[in-house]
Amino acid sequence: MSNKSALADRYETADGSRPDARALDEASARKHPLVAFTVLAGGDAFEGGSAPKDGPARAAALVQARVRVERHRAPKELAARVLERMTRQLAGNPALVARLEHAPPLEVDVVPEGGSFVALGFPAAVLEGAAGLFWGDKRWPAARIALRREHIDTTPMLVEHEVAHAVFALALTGAEQELAYAHLRPVFGARAAMDEAFAIYSERELCGSWEELEHHAPGVYGFTRRQWSDNHVFTRFVRKLWFPFKPLAGPRPAVEGHRRWNKFSGAR
Repeated sequence: MSNKSALADRYETADGSRPDARALDEASARKHPLVAFTVLAGGDAFEGGSAPKDGPARAAALVQARVRVERHRAPKELAARVLERMTRQLAGNPALVARLEHAPPLEVDVVPEGGSFVALGFPAAVLEGAAGLFWGDKRWPAARIALRREHIDTTPMLVEHEVAHAVFALALTGAEQELAYAHLRPVFGARAAMDEAFAIYSERELCGSWEELEHHAPGVYGFTRRQWSDNHVFTRFVRKLWFPFKPLAGPRPAVEGHRRWNKFSGAR
């Protein structure tokens, strides 16, 4: 199968439709700038530092205040694990947490095995075979994530993948989203594929390397995982988005005779 046909999946909907969630407003974004976008806008970023000491507490407070889980009779322990993973995902970047405080709240449905997304109020075009999905609609008071109960603990990175979709849709402005799309469009083309690519890059940054089985996943999922590299500008962007205190991804060549630069860049 060629790359072009491999990327022509419909992903989570039968007609290729995508969420129309409310992007973050420009005023809120200016109050909480994201250094990651200096990578996409200029190709580099030098900000570093250490992990935020209050990151876990701020993320936990946000999740407690702005995320509601509808268990649909699933064990409380399972719902708690979902919230713990969401908290851990957001703990590395207080600016993202602050932005999400200005975004719509998030509702998470733990869908019973064999249950219907559509019956829970998701659009008719949603594919019922998906393990999980994010959807937002400007007319809804809250954005929504659905996770099939049987996949939460058995499908690697499912929670992180769907939360990444939510962050992209809710915590970035329309202009920031378009800047990300501009980097992805030459390879991935359709918005659906670009949305999935962002979530897949986020999986790698948040959870580490993929199991070999994941490399052979169909369509955009396997393609993106096989093509991923530390050298990609988009890898650097995603790392700075989730963990702005971490060094940039990719090799840092040593410069002969420049000890201060080599120490700064991590080459030696």
